[in-house]
Amino acid sequence: MTGELHRSRTNATVRGLSGIAAPPDRFTDQRVLLTGTRDVLASRNGAEMMRSAMLLLMRMTTDLTVAIPGGFDELAEGLAQVARDQAWERAPAFATMPVTEEGYAAILSVGGKASAALPLTVITSNGWLARVSSGSMAISQRCNQWNPVGALAAASLGAGEVFKRLLRLKPEHGQLLDGISFSLWDYGLSDDPGHHLPTEMETDLLVAGAGAIGNGVVHLLSQLPLKGRRRVLDVQTYGDENWGTCLRLTPTAAAARDEKATYLATIWGEGVEPVVGRIEDAEADAKWRAPKVVLCGFDNVEARYAVQDLWPDLVIDGAIGPRLECQVSAHPWSGEIACLRCIFELEHGEPAEHVQRRLTGLSVAALRQASRALSRQDVADAEPEKRNWLLGQIGKPICSVFEAARQFAGGDVAAGFRPSVPFVATISASMMVTELVRYLTTGDVGVEPRFFFSLLWGPQQGAHYPEDRHDDCQCSTRAHLIERVRAGRWY
Repeated sequence: MTGELHRSRTNATVRGLSGIAAPPDRFTDQRVLLTGTRDVLASRNGAEMMRSAMLLLMRMTTDLTVAIPGGFDELAEGLAQVARDQAWERAPAFATMPVTEEGYAAILSVGGKASAALPLTVITSNGWLARVSSGSMAISQRCNQWNPVGALAAASLGAGEVFKRLLRLKPEHGQLLDGISFSLWDYGLSDDPGHHLPTEMETDLLVAGAGAIGNGVVHLLSQLPLKGRRRVLDVQTYGDENWGTCLRLTPTAAAARDEKATYLATIWGEGVEPVVGRIEDAEADAKWRAPKVVLCGFDNVEARYAVQDLWPDLVIDGAIGPRLECQVSAHPWSGEIACLRCIFELEHGEPAEHVQRRLTGLSVAALRQASRALSRQDVADAEPEKRNWLLGQIGKPICSVFEAARQFAGGDVAAGFRPSVPFVATISASMMVTELVRYLTTGDVGVEPRFFFSLLWGPQQGAHYPEDRHDDCQCSTRAHLIERVRAGRWY
């Protein structure tokens, strides 16, 4: 494995899981084949699964071959262009089927027959269904009901299976999935593709957080027929370390330190407004108008509290963990479902700023301006023993300086660095967007407030965690004040 920054979070996940797996041997260098069948690739779902799977696998291996049946020239050319734009090192190799299936550590096929005789995983999707089989059990090849959410979820489950094969996961700590047909709409095993997507959905929507989960969310929202006010908020810029976990991030954007909010707003489409800043900064702007729905992809409790303190009609939150855990939670203001403040508690450990100051030597004042570039004055104000190293970081965003310091120190720091892999973030994003569509079309949510599972074991072993509002939480103690603020808003 390499220690390069662009794969640092994936490599940290592999290291964290090494105790429950055989020792990984050059994890990212193992050969992987992505292929598909004619019938499934001819469907819109099939083409989207292929694109999503390629984007995910490129972030897990440096030796990816994409094999497409003859006659799919437009699909092959489109995928090749995406691969060139997204590749960090070499782009995937493209081949025309048939290809030999020997010599690959893992094979992911969009459609086809399951086989336990090969390191093969088959995926399909129809409507809200995400199907996967890494054993001998067949899955349906029907993929006629277009739904990008189900397609991304299927690709994510398939990428998770490839990850487990490359990791050589021990069976007592996880399993390959055999013949699973998971419904995002029902959060259980099903063969029902569910309702068709509507032709139009009116919304007033804010995506808060443009990291790994936010990338998956915007990737999906850009393919849905949404109308109304749409915004993306984040204070940070991208860096090399984000490429390995962000589905739509190009190496060019990472190297240029593009503003996260601006970059994702562009991907989402025309009319989407980027908000570069924190929630608190946005609320101080006289032009700010609170959203009705927030999709929250932040990875820390304080930012989640700031989102909840907007008290919109609905907050939908996504969460991920280092052992392939993913979670969706929905927090409507109406009713008695627990809010984000109820279910996420602040940790009483060392403050993040103290960890960041210890590693970088920067002043607290500088660390609180994470999005701006490091200046010579910042270096002059820093701890003397850190100044020589910091001189080489001048001009870089302060948030990326901390990430580089963490790498330089040779260890993971929980306060500022979280191991993660892209397919877990995209599964969480898929469930979040499912809840958005459910709410916009039915007025209800499907989790009260959360559903959780680990990809080590699969969604069939997921669980709902119902929770009512806490009596001592602000959503209860200040309910009348919150109602007054909400009533005085204009949208």
